[in-house]
Amino acid sequence: MKICLSTGSLFKLQLPKIFYIAKEAGFEGLEILICPRISKPYDLEEVLRLSWEVLPVKGLHVPFFRFSEWRGKISSLKKAITWARILGASVVTFHPPSWLNFEFLFWLWMFRVKNFKEETGGLVDLSIEIMPVEKPKSKFSGYFWNNPWSLKAFAKKKGLALTLDITHMATRNSDLIPFFLSLYEKELVKNIHLSDFKHPNQHLFPGKGNLPMMRFLNLLKHLNYHELLTIEITPKELPETEEEMIEKLKILVNFIKEVTR
Repeated sequence: MKICLSTGSLFKLQLPKIFYIAKEAGFEGLEILICPRISKPYDLEEVLRLSWEVLPVKGLHVPFFRFSEWRGKISSLKKAITWARILGASVVTFHPPSWLNFEFLFWLWMFRVKNFKEETGGLVDLSIEIMPVEKPKSKFSGYFWNNPWSLKAFAKKKGLALTLDITHMATRNSDLIPFFLSLYEKELVKNIHLSDFKHPNQHLFPGKGNLPMMRFLNLLKHLNYHELLTIEITPKELPETEEEMIEKLKILVNFIKEVTR
């Protein structure tokens, strides 16, 4: 298992600082969240340099929304694949099309692609993420393939992987372990986003919510999970000073390693 940090957890900081904090805290890699601050060709050059000098990039996350440098969802996905190939990242995570945002062309394009492995040349796993619902135990998410098992079936049919975000899953079902097991398959799940949840707050620091973290990490050990485990928390969950950030993240990384290895 490769323990990674999402740059979204520290998105207010400059990239070199994020890489440095992640390395000092003991992470094995980073998932780069593409956003307006990380989007231009020279940003790719900087990420490539940092991945060589500081910490490897293990995954990329396609932009949540449209902005000028990356345009629409289809072009963003293709560009993220290119970046992943250059950086040597193994997984590109993306959100399913949103019908609330009228992403019908993206949805149709996904249906027309016969096998997504052909989009990457088999060098990168395209991983579609399970999304949250608006209210606990509701069925409304605003995304196509709202049903997680329908999304899983589509992913298997089309050569996609799955990213299981346990906070997103907890909005749907409070009994996380059996829900996770109903979606998990060894060759299918390539990324797990780890954070805690306590309604209505998502992406809390592990231990601050209601999710059974110890049981979940022991489950990953039992399953012999070897793919990405990505810490994805909201920035406000971390202290303001660099030293305190490193110390808090280091405790978390050491705890995960102690439980899972």
